[in-house]
Amino acid sequence: MENEFGERARLGDDAHIVAASEDGPRGESDLDAQSRASSNNVLLLCKNCHSEVDQQPKRFPVSSLLQMREKHYDWVESCLGKVVGNRPPFHYLSYINVPRADMYAAANSIFMPQPQLGAAKRIRDLGIASGRLMASYVSVLNHDDLYANEFSDDTALTDLRVGEYWYSPEATFRSKKVLQAYSEAVPQAWKKHECIIYRKFDGWRLICMIDPRWMTTETASITLSSGMFKTIALVHIASIDTASKVALASPIFLGAPDKGFW
Repeated sequence: MENEFGERARLGDDAHIVAASEDGPRGESDLDAQSRASSNNVLLLCKNCHSEVDQQPKRFPVSSLLQMREKHYDWVESCLGKVVGNRPPFHYLSYINVPRADMYAAANSIFMPQPQLGAAKRIRDLGIASGRLMASYVSVLNHDDLYANEFSDDTALTDLRVGEYWYSPEATFRSKKVLQAYSEAVPQAWKKHECIIYRKFDGWRLICMIDPRWMTTETASITLSSGMFKTIALVHIASIDTASKVALASPIFLGAPDKGFW
């Protein structure tokens, strides 16, 4: 936690499940020193819970702490999604929602670029620097694991939860009245399901609200306004309307996959 003076306070502790030494809480174990120092023997706790767990080892035996950690991992996985494997690397990004990218990075402990937008009101105002910004994001995305659930043609609306991250392999999206500049008209357009791109599934639609500020280039702007195009996407689920069978999402990244031609 950081306050207005720039002072930081650490609220989380790396708590040992089996103590680092045999004299510590739950220290009687066959684990060697290397295993005791391993991340497999660590549980993230706040300072109050850390004190409680270590001062009451009979109430909190090893088995209970392992179960507690596993339950927490399951919760994190349900919120953030599983690691998407065998995904094609990004080659080109047509859309980078910078604030959402920062939120995604913080949630997944991924170091993302720190863009210097200066007085620019949109990515395209950066000129040639917009390409460098895109390349820096592509480098990170292709290097780190991608934590998200993965869409398939069989994904049902009931599979989604608000706040989840979802990854779409290359698929056909359609666009509707994508505006070229951000103004008061943009939120009004979203309410009418305009200034969007969307993908149809069996019985429901995924609607992604487009903020014109985050389109990377003029070419990307033309593509997102073309009516129909193929893209890979990482989105954040904003709301789900079961009555109208629509899921609204904020796209974080839209782009083209690297198919090995470059």
